[in-house]
Amino acid sequence: MNHAFSKIKIGDITLNYEFVDYTAPWQTTEPETFLLYHGYARNMLFWEQWVPLLASDYRVLRFDARGCGGSSAPPVGTTMTFDQLVGDARGLMDQLGVKRAHWVGESSGGIVGLAFALAHPDRLHTLTVCDTPFKRSAKINTTYTVGEADRAAAFAKYGVGGWCRKTLPYRIDTTKASPELCEWYIAQMDKTPVDVAIEKEKMVGRGDFWPHLPHVNVPTLMLAGQKSQLAEEANMKAMQKHMPRATLVTFEGYGHGINLLAPGRCVSEVRKFLAAQRNT
Repeated sequence: MNHAFSKIKIGDITLNYEFVDYTAPWQTTEPETFLLYHGYARNMLFWEQWVPLLASDYRVLRFDARGCGGSSAPPVGTTMTFDQLVGDARGLMDQLGVKRAHWVGESSGGIVGLAFALAHPDRLHTLTVCDTPFKRSAKINTTYTVGEADRAAAFAKYGVGGWCRKTLPYRIDTTKASPELCEWYIAQMDKTPVDVAIEKEKMVGRGDFWPHLPHVNVPTLMLAGQKSQLAEEANMKAMQKHMPRATLVTFEGYGHGINLLAPGRCVSEVRKFLAAQRNT
């Protein structure tokens, strides 16, 4: 599908975004907004199937994080932080007049959501995280170097796309994904500049939100593939117990990448969660 995305200057970055509203034009109440945030070295096209599932009842905002997709990147070697990404999202919401949103983040996009919920709880109705750990595991740190000294060396040898191909089963359940989806996934990640992938990898590696989870007071829905190697089931259950307002839904038989593999079920669970929140 061809898109006519928009661009907007937020601080030192120009963000590439889409903000759609297909709600009934005659309804008298202002529709709420969903903000969809993609994962590591990806882009907003990873939410393509979610938009039509939400947009009849909600405004839907999605964008490419700094350095990804059609958004601009800071100078090479610039340190990236979660606070910076939170500021980008808040700045975009401010510019578009979005006072509050339902944040949905996949994988590390959910970690950015946790950081946003801690910094600006008044700006979120709810938080949904898909296959999101509170911290990247040491096992993944080693696996993701694919035999090289570090991630940077792996990127230098294989490129972001080649590295993605070697590690793809960790990010999407290849037993359930079609060959076409797998190739598309690799091609999309290959569009991310190596320096951006390196700096974001360092940022994710530094993150550990375990001590902060009890302070996330936004109603939170945790969606996770039971067999995800990044968001392991035991860790997701521990996260739920550690958070005051968290609900966990596990997708039995699925690995990582449920936002792409089961978008209809994911959105159904989100809608069910929102209905439960309204009735409490």
